[in-house]
Amino acid sequence: MKYKYIFSFFLILIWFFPVMSQEDPKAEKILNRLSEQTKASEPFRVTFHFTAINLQDNSKNSFTGVLTLQGRKYHLKTGDSEIFFDGETTWNYMPDVNEVNVLNPDPEDHSFLAHPEQLFSDYRLRFRYRFVGINKINEKELQVIDLYPVDLKENYSRIRLQIDKTTGNLHSARFFGKDGIQYIVRIEKTEPHIKVKPSTFRFRKANHPGVEVIDLRESEE
Repeated sequence: MKYKYIFSFFLILIWFFPVMSQEDPKAEKILNRLSEQTKASEPFRVTFHFTAINLQDNSKNSFTGVLTLQGRKYHLKTGDSEIFFDGETTWNYMPDVNEVNVLNPDPEDHSFLAHPEQLFSDYRLRFRYRFVGINKINEKELQVIDLYPVDLKENYSRIRLQIDKTTGNLHSARFFGKDGIQYIVRIEKTEPHIKVKPSTFRFRKANHPGVEVIDLRESEE
């Protein structure tokens, strides 16, 4: 959870694009295509690889995660936690200690682990954007777009997206933190139009015998 603040987002790729800037029509066209395809694919599941790089001490930490998304609802599973969000309440379950924290999400927290849907939903609402060029990886041509936060109080200076030119799908997102830490999310697999149940996005105590429930909503009042 220490990387929670990274994703002024996440979760999540471009759904609602109110017009914010016409400064780069080419970038806007690419982002609109990404937005439309993402919305048309829901509910969907994404397997991703996440890497945090600390440029100050040259350390690196990585993990693989799976995100299931439908509208604002999501289930996010990483190696050491599961996060459930049903549109109102967040459950952060830590299987190693069999403990779940229940809380209302902070609307000011734009991180991936807090709001992964934002990686796919509101770039034009919160960013300026610029088309950078084409990056070729193996036989793929990736369209590179830089996003700059409108709110200068954000803890990162830039996000670089790479979007597959052929499919229009997100390939990766790289966050440049002001603290010298960079975060990279690389999409490994996307499964569109999956079948999900409402219970997918809610933590079920009965499925976790002996779990300790810590309701942090009480302290928010």
